[in-house]
Amino acid sequence: MRKSKVEAAAPANRPQTKKAQVLEMLNGGAVSVVEIAEKLSISKQAAYSLIGDVKRGGAAIGGVMKDGAMRYSVTVLKRAKAKPLAFGKGAVVSVAVSTPTATD
Repeated sequence: MRKSKVEAAAPANRPQTKKAQVLEMLNGGAVSVVEIAEKLSISKQAAYSLIGDVKRGGAAIGGVMKDGAMRYSVTVLKRAKAKPLAFGKGAVVSVAVSTPTATD
């Protein structure tokens, strides 16, 4: 028996991704890489990567040096960029039927 789309959807109690957790931490205020790494039980390099993922996802990340450690936070959420149309799927350039010329 096939499941309906509603039943096949992910359960609501599914844990957040680490990227979503980092975004939540950055929205909450200035946080250091060490704090992110400790909370998520990951390396500092992985924490830097997740900050980069959040930044590539559209959030403007700002940082300030405080107590000898860089502390990052979300300054402004950027709007998503409009994706260009795939080749050949744009507006038609000419609707006129082409006719062969004498050189064809």
